[in-house]
Amino acid sequence: MYTVYMARYSKEFITEIKSRLRVSDVVGKYVKLSQRGNEFVGLSPFKNEKTPSFTVNDEKEFYHCFSTAEHGDIFSFLMKHKNMSYPESIETLAKQAGLDPERGMIRDQNFRENNYSVLKVIMKDAAEFYHLSLLKNKKTMDYLEQRSVNSEIIKNFGLGYADKKGNSLFNYLKNKGYDIKDMISLGLIKKTKDAESYYDFFRNRLMFPIRDYRSITIAFGGRALDSSPIKYINSSDNPIFKKSFQLYNLDLAIKENRKVKDLIIVEGYMDVISLFQNNFKTTVAPLGTALTTYQLERSWKVCESPIILFDGDEAGQKASIRASILALNNLKPDLSLRFCILPVDTDPDDFIKKYGPSELSSKLDNSYSLSEFIWKNELDREKLSTPEKKAGFEKRIRSLVKQINNETVKQYYSRYFESQLNSYKFPSKKYINRDYQYNNLSVSQEISESDRADKTSHVSSTREKIIILALIENPFLLDKYSEELGQLIFNDEKLNKIVSEVLEFSSFNTNKDLENIDLKSYLEDKGFNQVINYLYRPSLINTYKGMINDAQNIVERNFLEMITVHKNLSNQSELSEAYLDFEQNMDDKSYKNFLKIKNETLKD
Repeated sequence: MYTVYMARYSKEFITEIKSRLRVSDVVGKYVKLSQRGNEFVGLSPFKNEKTPSFTVNDEKEFYHCFSTAEHGDIFSFLMKHKNMSYPESIETLAKQAGLDPERGMIRDQNFRENNYSVLKVIMKDAAEFYHLSLLKNKKTMDYLEQRSVNSEIIKNFGLGYADKKGNSLFNYLKNKGYDIKDMISLGLIKKTKDAESYYDFFRNRLMFPIRDYRSITIAFGGRALDSSPIKYINSSDNPIFKKSFQLYNLDLAIKENRKVKDLIIVEGYMDVISLFQNNFKTTVAPLGTALTTYQLERSWKVCESPIILFDGDEAGQKASIRASILALNNLKPDLSLRFCILPVDTDPDDFIKKYGPSELSSKLDNSYSLSEFIWKNELDREKLSTPEKKAGFEKRIRSLVKQINNETVKQYYSRYFESQLNSYKFPSKKYINRDYQYNNLSVSQEISESDRADKTSHVSSTREKIIILALIENPFLLDKYSEELGQLIFNDEKLNKIVSEVLEFSSFNTNKDLENIDLKSYLEDKGFNQVINYLYRPSLINTYKGMINDAQNIVERNFLEMITVHKNLSNQSELSEAYLDFEQNMDDKSYKNFLKIKNETLKD
């Protein structure tokens, strides 16, 4: 017989898990939540229902189901929903929070618990000490003034200064009665080699307190103010801090709203501060490391499509590419990344100072989608001067698609890239309907020509957005071309959702009603604010007006041409996919499917 011992965890450890994980973080993995005021709502995970009765409150740290009366915290949720024991729920959530479950276990009387509350107080006092030291240090204050950092920013971010003496913080904390072991565990002080004395870890550095989403200081970053070869150093992982888990400035970024329109991810502390000071307040940064899976997931909790705004140097470009691959591996429906590319050897701080906030705002509005960025990066990787190079390019694109784990997202990415490859291999002129002419140049040809002139633009992506814009600006098209619209498939799933929404709306309204409807406002009320804002960015509006916006009969003619071209190209993409499937499997089923799609394409 075996004796089974039930794991016991300290109260402090459980409190620490709660401080690192919001209830919406945990529940959101299993329940689709929508924000409503200070709460989140969703369909009950405990009962089949059509009307949401399940609520989550991060401030009060509980969930409540009005249908079943189930109520509790993150641990009880896993126990109820995943049939876990209490220790199992603690172990699961500890790992999710970046904590080692072993650390929180109570083994015997000699086991020393980390008093997380005390550790946080020590960090708070250390932050205050550094901040007061900064205010007394004229040289460092002058440096910040030269960097255009104002007093309000210094206060809001709690900036500080670690002096040259080497033991100032140690003496300060010791005099307050704190345990030296706690100071060491937090990485604030170190033992000398002879182990006879102690010294401050941070010396002669501008200090950046790193805070969790509740604005509690859990670590520090320090910038050298001398010729030190290591420009930036961060606190090492400690009982209350795990570097790969945190994003700098997340607390201020979500202060006003847990869900933000545009979350901007930059490389460093000063970039965050510069953008924040110029009213880009929803800016965060990883902590001196490449973007991690958890940081990406944490970003998605507050924004469906954050913008990567890394430096324009080679290191920044490589970091952007790594971020794109990381995102590709973790994609889910409605969640993605955008990429804003800065000029060579320019960082966000430099860009704002040289061109101003409005120019950066415009650049952010025109960010690349993840699919566009990946296509551009692979296309620009090398000169495709030989058939072998082109074949290698095509192989890499398909290999990237295989990295997508979510099957639904993978399907749409496959269609998008096959369409792009098809357009690249077979220029879209062959699909242009020349019966329709507009100023001696068809709309579809104009898009194709302009896109080929600038390889960073993409035929299908631009065409999709123009179709939706034309629809929003001219609702009368809904009644006349609803059947054709229903047959279209867009690479961008959000545009597919818009079409579904407006088709459902049109089925309950007459043509007369559609002529007067403000479709833009209607879609915004339905929760499409983000994609509508993206569609109405100046560059796309100007493109739309140059090609579509005219008398009603011209609009209608051009719109019909656009959807005809899109359908033809989609069919070609589907045919290409079917052929590749047959080529790989060489079986009867895939061959019949290829013949079927081929006949349908020829018929169309």
